[in-house]
Amino acid sequence: MRILSYNILNGGEGRADPLAEVIEAQRADIVALVEADNLDVVERIARRLRMDYVRAEGAGHLAALLSRWPIVESINHAALRGRPQALLEAQVAEPGGDSWVIGVVHLHARAFDADETVREEELTEVLGAFARQRDAGRPHLLCGDFNANSPIQRIDPEKCKPRTREAWAANGGGVPRRVIQRLLDAGYVDVLHAVKGDAAATAASFTTQYPGQRIDYVFTWGIDASRLRDAWIETDRLAKYASDHFPVGAEIGGSSD
Repeated sequence: MRILSYNILNGGEGRADPLAEVIEAQRADIVALVEADNLDVVERIARRLRMDYVRAEGAGHLAALLSRWPIVESINHAALRGRPQALLEAQVAEPGGDSWVIGVVHLHARAFDADETVREEELTEVLGAFARQRDAGRPHLLCGDFNANSPIQRIDPEKCKPRTREAWAANGGGVPRRVIQRLLDAGYVDVLHAVKGDAAATAASFTTQYPGQRIDYVFTWGIDASRLRDAWIETDRLAKYASDHFPVGAEIGGSSD
């Protein structure tokens, strides 16, 4: 199974075709879209990719999941809980018999310490929403725009956008890392780090014009490390201009492989 997570920037209006081209090149089976605010854009991408889709409205933006396999169930946790910005849970049925439970996450933005505190509160809702999956020992994925920095990242503030550099200085020379550390402590695996090792510490998904941070992730829970086949950030020229985020992807083998 190949999964892609992509923040398409404010609905992607006027950019549906380049966004679809970037996504199509990844050969994804499942696509998580963040800021999927424009229904026409989502439908156009889904038609081009011949995918089923579901959208879920959040506190700020919408999330969507597109799949070339049937989406058999979905829950809009953001609507039920009032936060985070978006939190969609969906179950996808693979023809071979496997099913995939996937959460599409969008957390609060900006790099000031106070913003990390907001994200920590949102993450409490995310972890609460997926507690039943963990309690049942059921493997699942969380992916999306977490707007949060990993504890392994080596960040050069000069490569970040001006607002992040401002936050870096205001924080006393750094950006907070508590949210991602808390996810790791809960047993979630950063697939890019698991597959690419130390290279993940310097990889960047944001912004496409100031690529200084990695805030977009695919996390797994309960999936054996031997099934994590590949992970990547797509940084080709079209991706640089299609959105302000680069898409991130992962390839995971089936349970019977």
